[in-house]
Amino acid sequence: MTSTPDWRHLVDTVMAVPEKIYEKWNSRDGWDNDTMFGKQYGWNLVAWCMEFDWCMFKDAGLAAIVPKTASVAVMTDYAKKHGAWSEYPSVGALVNFSNGGHTEICVGFDKNTVYTKGGNSIKTGSSDNGQGNGVWSHATPRRATKVVGYFAPKYPDGVCPPTADPKDPRGGKAVASWRYPAAAQTKAPAFPGRSHFLLGAKNKYAKQLQTWLEKGNWGPKYKVGPSETMAKIDLDKVKALQKHYLSALGPADGLTGPKTWQYAWEVANGKRKK
Repeated sequence: MTSTPDWRHLVDTVMAVPEKIYEKWNSRDGWDNDTMFGKQYGWNLVAWCMEFDWCMFKDAGLAAIVPKTASVAVMTDYAKKHGAWSEYPSVGALVNFSNGGHTEICVGFDKNTVYTKGGNSIKTGSSDNGQGNGVWSHATPRRATKVVGYFAPKYPDGVCPPTADPKDPRGGKAVASWRYPAAAQTKAPAFPGRSHFLLGAKNKYAKQLQTWLEKGNWGPKYKVGPSETMAKIDLDKVKALQKHYLSALGPADGLTGPKTWQYAWEVANGKRKK
C-alpha cells in the first residue's frame, strides 16, 4: 500500500481548514488578530499570516522543515540560505507576496495562475481597510509584481511535490499544472461579489459562472459559448437555475448571489442532482 507523500499530507491539512473570519472586530483597533493560530504558535494578537503557515506544517508533522518565525522576510532569508528559494511555484511552497508583506501556501498552479490559501487575509472581493481577518483561498497571476518568489522546502520522505521549476533541486520533473482534486471540494470557489454578474459586467468570474451554467444545461443554449461578459442570455440561464430551485434561490430574477453561485457549481460538478 502506497503511503501519502508528505507534501500531499500538508496540502490536505491546509485545504481542511474552514474558510471564514477568525478574528473579532472592535471599534478601536478594527480586527484584533486574536486567533487560534496565534495561540498555537505562541505569539497571539499580532499579524499571523506566517504563523498560519507554520501551524499548517506543525499540524502535518512537518514543523522541522520550516523556520518558526512570524516574519515573511526571515522565512525568505532562510529559504535562500538553504537553497530552497525559487521563482517558480510548487505545491506546498510558501509564497512571498508584496516583498514580505504577506504569505500564503501554494495549493496549486497552472501556466498563468498560482492558487494559494492563507491566514490573516481577506475573502476575494471583500475590503477590510487593509487588515486581514480570516483564512481564505486566492488565485493570483503568476507574473504579478507582488509575487516575489517561493520557499520550496525539502520534504522528509524525499518526494518532490508537483513543481513548475525545471531545475527543482528536490529532483522533481516540472509539470504544466496541478490543482487540488475537485472531488475533495465541497464548496464553490469564494464568491467574488454580486457586481461581477450584472448585465454588461466583464471579468473572469462571469466566464466561470457561464461555464457552470452551460455544463448544467440551464436555460437557452449558447451560440458561441461562455465569455467574460455578462449578457442577457446569461441572466436568462441564471433565471432557469433559480426557477428550478425556487424555494432556495428565489426570486428568479437572474441576479447572482452567493447561493446561486454555489448551486451552479454544485450541479456542474455533480454535487447536486438537477
